[in-house]
Amino acid sequence: MSSPSRMLPATIWQRELVEFLQRRRALVIKLSFPLLIGMPLILGGAPLFSAATALTMLFAVIGAVGSAAVLSRERSTGLALRYRTLPVRPGRLLFERLATNAAIDFLQIVPALILIGIRSPAGFAWWPALILTVAAVLAIGNLLGAVASILSDSPGEVMLFVFVPLLPAFFLSGLFTPFSDPVLLTVSRLLPFSYLHQSLLGALGGHPNLFPWETALGGAGFLVGAGGLIGLFGRRVVEAD
Repeated sequence: MSSPSRMLPATIWQRELVEFLQRRRALVIKLSFPLLIGMPLILGGAPLFSAATALTMLFAVIGAVGSAAVLSRERSTGLALRYRTLPVRPGRLLFERLATNAAIDFLQIVPALILIGIRSPAGFAWWPALILTVAAVLAIGNLLGAVASILSDSPGEVMLFVFVPLLPAFFLSGLFTPFSDPVLLTVSRLLPFSYLHQSLLGALGGHPNLFPWETALGGAGFLVGAGGLIGLFGRRVVEAD
């Protein structure tokens, strides 16, 4: 018979997925929102650089805002206190929570990703990089939202704390204009959003500055780094009052 600690990950996944599927109105909204925003960007003839920029920002915001809202609600309703009584390390508990949130976020954007494949089937070489960079941005976005959720009891302030670091990070990632300055270009390579932007640009049929394998390595590196940071912030987030 499995020990309680071994049953814990399945319990967390089950609770989150069941809640996600049972709230039908919220399910429709969550699945429709990225598609409605992404459809005109992908199929409407927007400049590819701008479309990739908007989609990068959309995916990052979905991960960060969703995590901040969920964890802030759980803290206000007392559910976070019950999670703290479970016999598992805070880092592992936070990892399970954010992995579940990121998986749900990924389900939300799958329709938009399918549209990208329909629009530009020749961009198949970029799909491994695209999947890895999407996963990395969702993981880091969820971690950012988790940290923001402990900074205030006000949902409005929590959203503000999410956007304060995101907006300059978008600029420094070169999402608004391509960088020619070597210093800014180097800084952009230190942020996950630049790699997602490059993979989206390639998948849409544009001309990225990186090769698919470089972008895939960047996404994989940030994905691993996000796992390490979640473990580092686990106790701080889980045990926050």
